[in-house]
Amino acid sequence: MKTYLNALFLSTLCLPLAGYESPAEPAVAPANALVKRVTPQFAAHIVFRLAPELASPVIEGKGRRLVISAANVRECIRAYGYYLRNMAHVHFSWNGDNSSAAQFVIPTRKVVVPNARPFNYAFNYCTLSYTTAAWDKARWERELDLLALNGVQYVLVTSGLEKVWQNVLSELDYPAEKIRQFIPNPCYSAWWNMGNMEGEGGPVSQSLIDSEAELGRFMVERMKSLGMEPVLQGYVGFLPHDFPQEGLNGKLLPQGRWCGYPRPCVLQPTSPAFADIAALWYKHLHAVYGTTAKAYGGDLFHEGGRKGNTALDEAARCVQKAMQAASPGSKWLLQAWGHNPDPRLLSGTDPQNTIILALQKDLTPKAQVNFNYAGRPFVWCELSNFGGKHGMFGGMDVLENLTTETSNAIGIGMISEGLETSPFFYELVWTRMNTPGRIDRTDYIRNYTRNRYGSTDERLHRALHLLAAGIFTPDKRREGSLENIMCARPNLNARKASTWAAPGMYYKPQDIVDAAKLYLEAGKAAGRKLTELPTFRHDLADLCRQVLSDRARACLPRCKQAFDRKDARAFRQESEEFLQLIRDCAAVQATTEYHLLGRFIDGARGRGATPEDKRAMEQALRQLISTWSPEIGVLNDYAHRQFAEMLEHYYLPRWQTFFRARCMELAGQATEKTEIIRGTTENNGEAVEHATERNSSLEKIEKGFKTADLPLLHSPQGNIMKLAEKILRDTIKNKTN
Repeated sequence: MKTYLNALFLSTLCLPLAGYESPAEPAVAPANALVKRVTPQFAAHIVFRLAPELASPVIEGKGRRLVISAANVRECIRAYGYYLRNMAHVHFSWNGDNSSAAQFVIPTRKVVVPNARPFNYAFNYCTLSYTTAAWDKARWERELDLLALNGVQYVLVTSGLEKVWQNVLSELDYPAEKIRQFIPNPCYSAWWNMGNMEGEGGPVSQSLIDSEAELGRFMVERMKSLGMEPVLQGYVGFLPHDFPQEGLNGKLLPQGRWCGYPRPCVLQPTSPAFADIAALWYKHLHAVYGTTAKAYGGDLFHEGGRKGNTALDEAARCVQKAMQAASPGSKWLLQAWGHNPDPRLLSGTDPQNTIILALQKDLTPKAQVNFNYAGRPFVWCELSNFGGKHGMFGGMDVLENLTTETSNAIGIGMISEGLETSPFFYELVWTRMNTPGRIDRTDYIRNYTRNRYGSTDERLHRALHLLAAGIFTPDKRREGSLENIMCARPNLNARKASTWAAPGMYYKPQDIVDAAKLYLEAGKAAGRKLTELPTFRHDLADLCRQVLSDRARACLPRCKQAFDRKDARAFRQESEEFLQLIRDCAAVQATTEYHLLGRFIDGARGRGATPEDKRAMEQALRQLISTWSPEIGVLNDYAHRQFAEMLEHYYLPRWQTFFRARCMELAGQATEKTEIIRGTTENNGEAVEHATERNSSLEKIEKGFKTADLPLLHSPQGNIMKLAEKILRDTIKNKTN
C-alpha cells in the first residue's frame, strides 16, 4: 500500500517511544495480552491508547512503534485485526494460519479504521454442538481472540446451561436422577436449548456438568475482558416433558415430538407460575456465569412447537417482562427461521428491546436483504452450512453487494450450523462485518491470496475467480454445499447424502478441475515456500476432494446403467471405479490435519474428566456425525463428515457391502430382503418426503461406528502435491475415455 513504509526488521525496533509507552491502566491489558497470544513477534512494538472521544479507531506510527487509539478496548482489538489483515498481511482461519509473510509496517500517516456494524453476531445454537462441543479452554481462547480481531461484538454461549438446569430443577424438587436424564451430552445440547429434544447422549455425569459450567464462565469472563458481550439463554418456558402438573400454578403445553424425539414441554408464559420460574432461572443463570447479560436468546415453539390456546402477543410480553426484571434494558434475540417468529408473537415484543436474527440460507445473487419484522431491528445472518458437513459453498455475490444502511439491519451474523470449512467464504463474512459499501472481488481475492498464502501468483487469483463465480455463487436457494454422494447411504439413485439437501449441480465441474490445476502449477512454481503452508495444503486438498466428489457423481449413474442392463462385467468395473474414488478421497483428506477424525475425536476425549466421560463424549460425537440418532431414519448422515478415516472405514464399507449385494443379484444369487420406509417430515420450516431402507447389513456398519475400534489418524500423512497431480491426470484421462 502506498501509505505504508516498507517492512522494518523487528530487531531494529528497540528505540524507546517517549510519551507512548504502553499504558498501565487495566483497560488495555486484555488487548496487550491478545497481541502476545496471536502475534508474539509484534508484542513489544504495539501501543494501545484509549481515546473515548474517537468515533473511529486510528492507527499511526510514533517513532518506531505502532500506536492504535480507540474509544474502548474492543475497538482497539478490532483495529489491530484491521492492521493484521490490511498492512501486516497475517492470516488466521479454522483451516490453517499464515504468518510467514507477516510484515511489521509503520504507516507514514494516520489511518482511520472503517467502523464495524453495531451488532455483529456469532454462532447458531447448532454450531455449539456440530463444531464446538469438544473445544476446551485453549481452543475457545483462540476462537474468542479471532472473533474480537474480526469485530464480533455478541457471541452465543450455552456451555454451563447444564448446571443452570440442575440448580433450577433441584429447587423445583424435580428428582435428581430425572435431572440427569433430562440433560443431554454437550454434542446434543443445541437441540435441547432450542426445545427440540432432551437427554440424548446422557445421562451426563456430575463432573461433565461442572466442567461445562467452568468452561462457560471462562468464556463469559474472557469475552467481557475483550469488550464483547455474551448472549445467554433466556427463559421461554421449557420444562422436562414429564414435569408434574400437580401443584403448578400454570398450564403445561406438551410439544409432541421432533424428528422422533420427545420434546420438553412449555410452561405457558401467560401462566401465573411463569414469572416465578423465570426469576428462578435468571437467578441461577447469573450465578453460574457470574454476570447478567445485555442480550438473551430463546425461541418459543421452535420448528413445529405446539402453541395450544396461547395468546402469543401476551406470551411475548410475559417472556420479556421477566427478562427485563432480571436484566433491565437487555435485548431479546429471536431467530427468524422457518415459521418463526409468528407475527402475533412479534407484535407483543418491545421494539426497543427486541432484535431479530434473520437466518438466510438463500445466498443467491438475488437474495433478499431487507426484511420487515414489524419495525424491529434485525441482523442479517448467513446460513451457508448445515450439519457441519464438508463442502465448498458460500454466497460471494450477495456478501460483496450486501447493503443494509437504509434498512432496519444493524449487523451481520455468522450463524452457520457448522464451521471449520470454506475459508474463502468465511473470510468474506469477516470482511463484510467491517467494510461499508460494496466489496470489490478483485481486491478481495488479491488481498486474500497475499494473506493466506503469502503469494501474488496470478494463477491463484484466476483459480479463486473461477470458484467465486461458480461453486461459491449458487443460482438457487439450497441447504449448503452439493453433498458428496460417497457419503450417501448406498443406492443406485443416490443424489445427496442428507434428507433436506438440494441434489442438483449448479456449477461447472470443469471449473473445479481448472482451479485445482492452477493451484498445482502455483505450488510447483513456488516450491516448499508455498506447499508447506497448512493453508495451501488444506485448500489444494479441498479442491481435489471436490474433483473426486464430482467424478463420483458422474460415475454412479454409469453403475446404475450397467446394473439395469444386467451387464455384470461393466457393473463390476464401474462400481470398482466408484470405490477407488472413495479410497483416493480418503488419501487426499489424510494430507491435512483439518480432515482427520482422530484429531476431531481427540478433542472430545480431552473434554472428559473420567474414562466414562471421555467414552461418552466420543460416542456421542461419533453418533452425531454418522447416524445422528440411535435409529436409522430421517436424520441419518445429516451431519456427515468427509474425514479421511470415515471415508475409508465407514463410507467405503457401506458401498462395498451394497455393491457386493448387487453383484450377487446379477449372478442370480439370493440377497437380503429389505423394506423401504417412506414418510414426510418437516424440519427447518420445510416438509420433505424421505425413504429409508431397512437393511441389516448396512445398519450393522452404521450402528457399529459409534463404538468401532478404528485406526485413527492424529497427524497428516501423504503428499498432497503428488496426489493432486495423479488425481488431475486421472480426471483428464477419465474425460477422454
